[in-house]
Amino acid sequence: MFNIIERMKWVVLFASSCVMLSIAAAACGGTETIEVEKIVTKEVPVEVERIVEKEVEVVVEKIVTKEVPVEVEKVVTVTKYVEAPSAPTTAGGPTGTLTIALSSVGVPVGDPQGCVPGCGNQKFRMSAYETLGWLDGDANMIPRIATSWDVTDEYVDFKIKEGVEFHNGYGEMTAEDVAWSFNRANPVTNPDSKHDQAGDFKRIMDKMEAVDSSTVRMTIPEGGLGVGQLRRALTPYWQSMGIHSKKVFDELGAEGMVDNFTGTGPLVFTEWKQDDKAVLEALDSHWRKAAPMQTVRVLAVPEATVRRTMLETGEVDVAQIDLKDIPAVLDQGFDSFVTASRLNGLYFGGNLWVENQIIIGKGNTGDPLERPGYNTASPNPWVGIYGDDASMEKAKNVRHALGMAIDRTGINDAILGGLGEVNHITNIPIGSKFWDAKWEWPYDVAKAKELMAEAGYSDGFEMTIWTGAGTHEEIVGAIGATWLSELNVKVSIDLQTYSTHRPRLVNLEYDQIQYRTCGDSFAALTVDLPKSNESTSDKLGGTICAGSMVPEWEAIYEKMVTETDKAKRETMGLEFFDVTRDNAIAIGVNEQPALNVFDPSKIGNWPIPPQMCIGGCEWFNLEEIEWK
Repeated sequence: MFNIIERMKWVVLFASSCVMLSIAAAACGGTETIEVEKIVTKEVPVEVERIVEKEVEVVVEKIVTKEVPVEVEKVVTVTKYVEAPSAPTTAGGPTGTLTIALSSVGVPVGDPQGCVPGCGNQKFRMSAYETLGWLDGDANMIPRIATSWDVTDEYVDFKIKEGVEFHNGYGEMTAEDVAWSFNRANPVTNPDSKHDQAGDFKRIMDKMEAVDSSTVRMTIPEGGLGVGQLRRALTPYWQSMGIHSKKVFDELGAEGMVDNFTGTGPLVFTEWKQDDKAVLEALDSHWRKAAPMQTVRVLAVPEATVRRTMLETGEVDVAQIDLKDIPAVLDQGFDSFVTASRLNGLYFGGNLWVENQIIIGKGNTGDPLERPGYNTASPNPWVGIYGDDASMEKAKNVRHALGMAIDRTGINDAILGGLGEVNHITNIPIGSKFWDAKWEWPYDVAKAKELMAEAGYSDGFEMTIWTGAGTHEEIVGAIGATWLSELNVKVSIDLQTYSTHRPRLVNLEYDQIQYRTCGDSFAALTVDLPKSNESTSDKLGGTICAGSMVPEWEAIYEKMVTETDKAKRETMGLEFFDVTRDNAIAIGVNEQPALNVFDPSKIGNWPIPPQMCIGGCEWFNLEEIEWK
């Protein structure tokens, strides 16, 4: 078990796992990698314990590298993975009941088309469904349902694991099930899709099609995959989707599939009720690994104090509790580990400065954007009218003033119990080797008042901040209290559920402030991975989580997503931080680790692969728990 303080400083360094980059092998398998432009045929088998490839240290069993001459118009990377054998059973069979208390249990919808936020990720996080890919310790994409894949600039061919059985007697999973699952969720192939990852799927695939029973082809949209997209959408690293049974849909139809949860994972749903609980039972054996516990009960307990009490009294074995309460719980003999770390901040909505949609690989389409949240007639004090220098400077002064009037250290100490870190740029932690002190926001109330006066708002104004309940609400309350007492800014807190709030972002109509983690605001994110993906018009139909669109952000993102040189992408990432600090659209507040707290008499080691912590990161990988 990792030391809790060490894990709170955890920042994962990894290489991108997608087209245009070689992908390293994991301990569970080997790779065959070809980079072509002008090459000489040579085959060299090498038995190794450890190799270094593209600055990433990766443990492998065996690697075979083959280079062959290929005629190409541009550089193409072809990567092939081969899986290693896995252990299908648990010694002695599953026993006992694991009980977990979380703030919610998600939204139960069996049909991929209707998997709104809180549905798709929970299916595979509860170990009931399985994703195409998985992650090694360096966040490289490795096999799971897909045993290997060949990447070209036009398509990706996935070989599908044979002999994987669906639950409830629905037979063996095939390439047709994989293709149907993604096409059902992808708005390109199904305009009625409400799936939470619809924007991600639209970005990386035109469609999926079964080539044969064990091969599925993903057609890549014009413009290519871009850096990191396979790992992003097909593994738990960002957000993904488990494979569903087409036979269930053919038999029951869309309506009948809503409450049917048929996956291929080690655990099987026996009950799943929103705002109540999910109950799962373990299979006696599984193609990959059987879960060690017989039953898993996940309880929806909205109040963190109640979850803590349930843990302390032994009613549950694992609980998601407030960060500030963790030291006291650890003193009682419980244990904890960090699953991920989020960078939380304030996003100033309504600065929707992009006029036409941009599509990566195609550039500006010329299609005008409807932006109901962009009010140029009477803008909010923090919203600048793009092209009007005076308006832009005035609004920026307001945002800078608000950024300076946040006591980040006080918030970390008082609300997070000193267990987090302060944050200034919501895309990079202060512990990063790339961190530069020039991006800091000083706590300077006097300067903040001066900037408010220059902007003409000495008497303040009113605003609304959307956030989540619990710790986030406490932090927004503390920020609002300072702004009210020092700057005459009155804050109202909007606590609508994310599923209710999200459409306002997607429709470009939200013009207030958010305190949240945005799409690429995680400590595990490398500087070279493309920035602001969730805040560009390329993601229309997705989150657009900042509530703003900035032309400079889009320009940097478009360059990063197609650049094959890692060092150049790092330079672009630093440029993005400079722009973000200056425009003050996204102002960091704190780095908040996500932790599981558990009873060590029941649970030993619990390995969690690196992840961005989107869509619920507090727990998953249940079958790997050391169950006592």
